[in-house]
Amino acid sequence: MRYIKFIVSVLFFMSLTFVGCSDEQVLDNETIEETNISSTRAVEITDYYWYQGKKIGLNKNERKKFILFRQEDVMKLNANFANFKFTDSPSEVKISPKVKNSKATTLGSSLMWASIETSESLMKYSEILYEAPYFTTKDGYELGLSHLFYVKLKAEEDIDILTEMATKFNVEIIGNNEYMPLWYTLGCTKMSNGNALEMANIFYETNLFAEVHPDLMTPIITSCVNDTHFNSQWNLLNTGQNNGTLGFDIRYCGTRSITSGSNGIIVAVIDHGIQLNHPDLNIHPISYDTETGTSPSIVRGNHGTACGGIIGAVSNNNLGVAGIASNSPLMSISNNLISAPDYNQKVADGFNFARTNGASVISNSWFSPTPQAILTDAIQNAISNGRNGRGCVVVFATGNDNSAVRYPANAIPDIIAVGAMSPCGERKSPTSCDGESWWGSNFGTTLDIVAPGVFIPTTDRTGSAGYSSGDYFLTFNGTSSACPHVAATAALILSENPLLTQRQVADIIESTAQKVGNYSYSSTSGRPNGTWNQEVGYGLLNTFAAVAKVKSETLSFSNQSIYSNLFAGKWNVVANNVSVSNNAHLTLNFGEQITINPPFTVNIGSQLSIYR
Repeated sequence: MRYIKFIVSVLFFMSLTFVGCSDEQVLDNETIEETNISSTRAVEITDYYWYQGKKIGLNKNERKKFILFRQEDVMKLNANFANFKFTDSPSEVKISPKVKNSKATTLGSSLMWASIETSESLMKYSEILYEAPYFTTKDGYELGLSHLFYVKLKAEEDIDILTEMATKFNVEIIGNNEYMPLWYTLGCTKMSNGNALEMANIFYETNLFAEVHPDLMTPIITSCVNDTHFNSQWNLLNTGQNNGTLGFDIRYCGTRSITSGSNGIIVAVIDHGIQLNHPDLNIHPISYDTETGTSPSIVRGNHGTACGGIIGAVSNNNLGVAGIASNSPLMSISNNLISAPDYNQKVADGFNFARTNGASVISNSWFSPTPQAILTDAIQNAISNGRNGRGCVVVFATGNDNSAVRYPANAIPDIIAVGAMSPCGERKSPTSCDGESWWGSNFGTTLDIVAPGVFIPTTDRTGSAGYSSGDYFLTFNGTSSACPHVAATAALILSENPLLTQRQVADIIESTAQKVGNYSYSSTSGRPNGTWNQEVGYGLLNTFAAVAKVKSETLSFSNQSIYSNLFAGKWNVVANNVSVSNNAHLTLNFGEQITINPPFTVNIGSQLSIYR
């Protein structure tokens, strides 16, 4: 990693451009067929392979390599590559026992493979027989490319054609499958005319063979974190739990490859209050009880801890459930959430406390039967004035009685109104996958998006005081459970780019939604972020696509006055008319290019750091 830092003690102006190099040819996205229920492409496509006549898009990772070498070179390899990081320890290459060996020479027995983090080409080392990059799918899953690729003949007599092609492109026929004799295994070396992906595409595109595809080392996804209840969290990774439809989830595992949140992005939960000493929750030290007007918050029911766990349960800690934005702390704001004198003003106080104490996102899994101006004003105040004028992202549940979106979700257009969806991709009515527990998410003209809302595992109050007899509640239902999914996604987006306005965050969430279920989506007046449907809004939340969209776009860091420490970064950063003062430390992180144009002022005592 290249690190550039300026510690500035005088006023100065500068115009700089730092550029990272890439010689990759980017394919036209329109030529790549979608293989996912999402209609949104979250990452830039650089490569492809063929599957049943369609191109499947992949994104190249030039910083990680698959390498192949002989077993007798392991010690020498370890010595020569001491400065490299092996992400997979050297392992023996084992070809399927049902592949009958042919005349492979270089790729005979006693081969080893490993993966290594480097952007350097390793072909110059005599020990390396072959190298290839790693790739990422559009959903964020990492794939290794081995030295192998597979060819299916159109007829047995086409073996002569295969042999001729193999000779022409310097690849070796390793053998063919005993059970499926039309399938042959081929292997590449550094002497081949390309890696296994490139060779597979060349062979297929001759139209001489029935099928050709590279050996992509595909992860068999059973879990991407080790939390004990993760396999029940269909909302994060839907493998068919609750008889659901595979893939109806928020793409959580892909999201983790980008971010799990940031300590500087606080999510306030206005509810019964979150158990502050829960062993599996990331709790912010500041909290508030609206009933008494004092801190800390008081746990006044079970609901808040359940909502908080979806957002901020600590992930990958061998405990309980995984939170979506586990690195973003939860600010607990407690209220009785029952009808009582001065109720609306007290809840309004909760919004004002969150706004003035640094909350970036405010999650609300409740509704009121009638609108109240004092409460609406407080919500609007947070949206307009939070985050130094960029606005708090305010998220509300729509309600659970199969009717129109409830107040306050319907009060202000900038509120993100969240409905719920079952594991089968349905908004309402009992089915084989959601049972009698589901009664119908509220919908209508003010609905923005839906998120998982049936049988959601989350945290519970410890002991027997909560919904269950333990520390976790595995069947949290309704739009109450859907709303925190969107709040957490907003936190992840702001963790990647804290300079976005609340409207920009909402636009990203809406424009990347998955068009799932048996619903007809269409262009609708007043709905600028894609096709929409009144039952499910823009569709099902796609957390990975939302976060990846932020990461791939340029950060326009312009017309900013920085008075406190701030970290901001993107692949591309353009900064102009920026002033850093009040002893603040501004850190800019860029992946490909940073351009700084005047005026750019760093006053005495303040600092600017630039990383790549």
